[in-house]
Amino acid sequence: MLQIPFLDWTLPEIMAYFQNDWILAWVLILSGGLLAIWLLENITDPIPLLGTIFDFLVKIGTYIGFFVGILDIFVGYVVWQVQPGAVIVAGVLILMGFSLVMRVLSKFPLALVFALAVAAFGAATIYGFLNPYVTTPVIGEYIAWLTSGKGLLVIGFIIFCVAYVLGGLLIKLIQLIGKIFASVPVSVLVGLAAIGVGVIVILNPALLGLIAWP
Repeated sequence: MLQIPFLDWTLPEIMAYFQNDWILAWVLILSGGLLAIWLLENITDPIPLLGTIFDFLVKIGTYIGFFVGILDIFVGYVVWQVQPGAVIVAGVLILMGFSLVMRVLSKFPLALVFALAVAAFGAATIYGFLNPYVTTPVIGEYIAWLTSGKGLLVIGFIIFCVAYVLGGLLIKLIQLIGKIFASVPVSVLVGLAAIGVGVIVILNPALLGLIAWP
């Protein structure tokens, strides 16, 4: 049977894996390259073959970058926890991760997705809480209706409306910030900065506050 060892790793083991200057540096450099590739796309646009290749790489990189961005935020958290003096490294990783993630999320109506998720979770929670009381005298028939398909749809709709209204403003603010960080100029600058920080981590980690890993 095929064994994939890293699937059995615990969270502390995963965190320990990234506590290494070389691995940290390459996470920065490769992730930064995913952001900086938009610069190469614009430069190569006038060149027929290269322009097509980089257009394709950018499209693929956008969706791969979503998962890489989540990894960057996680690694940034690891650095922040283990190397509190390396604020620049942790900050660049988290900023880069946010930029990569928002390149995808900014294309979706986040307020709608958020409200749907809250409505589904709320309806499922209410069903789980009320279902044992279906056979209770007097109130059982009302609970039976509430836990039926129609009842859950009504409950879900009410929760959706409340969540959409209350969460809408916050989500719009996050979307606005996300669109700024997902824009090409900001993405390229963050990507180039990440590559630069990655190179410094290889050459002189102490310059960025990195000390010997525990």
